[in-house]
Amino acid sequence: MNQQQIDRYIRLIRSETAPAMGCTEPAAGALCAAAAAAQLGCAPESLTVEVSSYIFKNAMNVGIPGTGETGLDIACAMGALCPKPELGLSVLGEFDPGLLPEARRLARNTRISVAEGVPKVYIRAVAHGGGSYGEAVIRDTHTGIVYLGRDGVPAMEKDMQSASSAPESGGEGAQLDIPGIWQFGQEVPVSALYFLRELVQVNCAMAEEGLSHPYGLQVGRQMHSGTAAGLIAEDTANFAAAYTAAAADARMSGCEQAVMSVAGSGNQGLTATLPVIAVARKSGKSEEVMLRALAISILTTIHAKEYIGRLSVLCGCGVASSIGVTAGVVYMLGGSLEQAEMGIRTMTADISGIVCDGAKPGCALKIATSVGAAMRAASFALSGIGASAHDGIVAGDVEETLRNLGELGADGMAAANQVILDMLLHKQG
Repeated sequence: MNQQQIDRYIRLIRSETAPAMGCTEPAAGALCAAAAAAQLGCAPESLTVEVSSYIFKNAMNVGIPGTGETGLDIACAMGALCPKPELGLSVLGEFDPGLLPEARRLARNTRISVAEGVPKVYIRAVAHGGGSYGEAVIRDTHTGIVYLGRDGVPAMEKDMQSASSAPESGGEGAQLDIPGIWQFGQEVPVSALYFLRELVQVNCAMAEEGLSHPYGLQVGRQMHSGTAAGLIAEDTANFAAAYTAAAADARMSGCEQAVMSVAGSGNQGLTATLPVIAVARKSGKSEEVMLRALAISILTTIHAKEYIGRLSVLCGCGVASSIGVTAGVVYMLGGSLEQAEMGIRTMTADISGIVCDGAKPGCALKIATSVGAAMRAASFALSGIGASAHDGIVAGDVEETLRNLGELGADGMAAANQVILDMLLHKQG
């Protein structure tokens, strides 16, 4: 692999890993509101926010850092009172706690609606105040601001047609394949991956927080302590699942710490990285081996997301990130490319039906399940065992297998997102 190719892979990892405070969808809402308020130029008196059904579903029930509350209205209000869109998905991390009463007042004057006929990632925020209004639109990616304006006069406007037709992760992820990712992981100079040390530090801090405090359903904490009762084995696989779930417990319950996201999602970032880190530490692997395995896991996750979509009715953590973990762990434990592909096919046979029913504390359950499945698939692959073309949507070719997985979510389950949203809106209690 030549230097130009190596640089392209590194550039992609850097562009698809970023700090995020709070769940990605409310954070994106806060970012859009911050951009609209910045255009307004004064403290807003009210907000109007339109979002896609996917954004709405994922923002309904997740904790907003520093508030003890859930919902898109309070997140957007906080963003509007911190009009610093340059902070990206970390805008909630810079919110002044002293402004929380004002944010709650603004939240009561915030109208949220679901827009029809828009991309899966779509947010339009309008901040009203002083007889004027500022407007911002995010489209296709969670930080993809395509329009800024005040009183109907554009300050910045990108070509909507080219934006809507662009690949959801920016295009480069579509050019990947598993053999190329594997070759990169082996040949990249390890010093070029040292920037991932920050990711390791940040995401591990969230996992330790979740293990130490009773957040959400305490999935990771209970799994970790459940070894004392003899119901859960104290082994590397279950530690990896508990460690990752604990981070999700904390993040989904509004913990005021940032995480490093992957492919536009903080939980995907946690799931793509923490199991690899956990296995490396439990197995005594060197930092070099761990960093290479992390690169393989992250790139495989990005690649899988190209097929599945930036937002999907399939759970991105349970499906894409856990597939990445399988490849990373196979590499770390001395496996071959063929065994990594075998593991990916096994994961597709196993977890292809995990749906996303919105971001919430219970995401930690699905993450624990998918990490456990990744450990099992990697173990099987290292023994030369894996799913084949006789197993459902699995194909002999790994790229065709991933393509089938994406079609299942995009076409086969096209109506499922609205059905899930209706259930969330109308359930009792």
